[in-house]
Amino acid sequence: MRAGKRMESSEHRGLLSDDGMQAPLLDNEENVGDSYRIETSPHKHGTPARYVVAIWAFLGFLCLYSLRVNLSVAIVAMTKIHNIKNESAQACPPIDGSNSSSIDPVTPGEFDWSPKTQGFILGSFFYGYVLTQVIGGILAERFGAKWIFGGSIFIAGILTLLTPLAARTNVGLLIAIRLLIGAFEAPAFPSATALWGRWIPPLERSIIPPIASTGKEIGIVITTPLVSLLCGSTFFGGWPSAFYVFGLLSCLWFIGWIFFAYNSPSEHPRITYEEKLYLLRCIPKPKKSSTPWRHIITCVPLYAIAVQHICTNFVFYILLTSLPTYFSTILRFNLQQNGIMFAIPYLFQLIFTIISGQIADRIRAKQILSTTATRRWQTIIGACGTSLFLVLVGFVECNHVLAVIFITLSVAFIGFQGSGSLISHLDIASNYAGTLMGITNMLAAIPGFVGPIFVGWITNQNQTLSAWKLIFNTSSGICLFGCIVYCIFFDGEEQSWNRDDVEQ
Repeated sequence: MRAGKRMESSEHRGLLSDDGMQAPLLDNEENVGDSYRIETSPHKHGTPARYVVAIWAFLGFLCLYSLRVNLSVAIVAMTKIHNIKNESAQACPPIDGSNSSSIDPVTPGEFDWSPKTQGFILGSFFYGYVLTQVIGGILAERFGAKWIFGGSIFIAGILTLLTPLAARTNVGLLIAIRLLIGAFEAPAFPSATALWGRWIPPLERSIIPPIASTGKEIGIVITTPLVSLLCGSTFFGGWPSAFYVFGLLSCLWFIGWIFFAYNSPSEHPRITYEEKLYLLRCIPKPKKSSTPWRHIITCVPLYAIAVQHICTNFVFYILLTSLPTYFSTILRFNLQQNGIMFAIPYLFQLIFTIISGQIADRIRAKQILSTTATRRWQTIIGACGTSLFLVLVGFVECNHVLAVIFITLSVAFIGFQGSGSLISHLDIASNYAGTLMGITNMLAAIPGFVGPIFVGWITNQNQTLSAWKLIFNTSSGICLFGCIVYCIFFDGEEQSWNRDDVEQ
């Protein structure tokens, strides 16, 4: 039932946005009221404002992941070799046929940390990451995502600049710094999801948010080889430069974010009149009511998303935090090779994310499949691909080429989740997407510290092919479990409590 009036001007009925898309007249068009007063903008041409916001969000995700993964590579150069403890007799021969370590013996590591200690250091980020997910989403919905997203990355950048000092002071202080970095990075994803709920129309949600979030993969692709080069250089003392460079870049990004990002189309001073009207018609007006916790807690599709998110992240974080160690101790890549090989899988994940998102939105736009069916098929393809190639990694053992190919494909297929199940929050409740993402991302952060501890426990004085085969097989099984639960319980239709005209 419509409570408001349609705009009577025929000039507005056939309105096109700047990129040529027809602005539909929605049943909830009465939401465009006094609180969204539209004023004509003098700027008629140029890149649509939502794309500019997405570009800066992309760069933000790039910075976010550079701060997260730099330690995963740098720790290989930071730690001493424990004679036979860190390199098993069952490890593969180096690809150059020599019997040398993966790290240049002339420049031994500075810290004497066991695999268990390294596992705690790598996992400490996620202890903090669990703490502030939900509050970040709620704050972004109520006060705007601009400062929550930007502030998260800026503060994490400042803390990253302090990491070398903390490491040289005490391992406990290093763990504390990484925990704080995790706590301040945590609101970034929920706040970005809330931002998309204000800026991105429904039929662009499998394209723009996933493409913007591929800044994660680009961050990994750029960071890992660059960290390897910095660690092997004398620039700012070698490995400390890996933290100084990316901490500084994140602070510089924040300056640009302040000037180019806005919470919503109605706040943007340079958006065109046509794009603003198009977006306000297509996107449900933000609700002023309190968060419907009762509906959220009883929402079955949300539980399906949460389980899938946890299982996908278990695989993702195992590989993100532990692949450099596997490449170093088992495949015996040197430091430079390690950084390059670690980057390759995430480049392909980026490609798979973009392609699968484009295909999914075309399928939905042409009504070939429903949103529910589209998301399920994306999840099935992604989970089965990842699981299959993880198992194959264990079987190829010391075949360096096949090992890298299969690891690359196992990571690449996660891209189907990035444009599918992991953005399903927008499908079911765009007005509360920040809160929903906060809930699932909080739970999905648990594998971030469980995974490295699990790897450290399996490989402590046991860096063997059989140990890593167990790690890959376990990850494969967990990935498939998440897919099964999601496909059974997920429903992609918008929840009734997402709209203003539904009584809570």
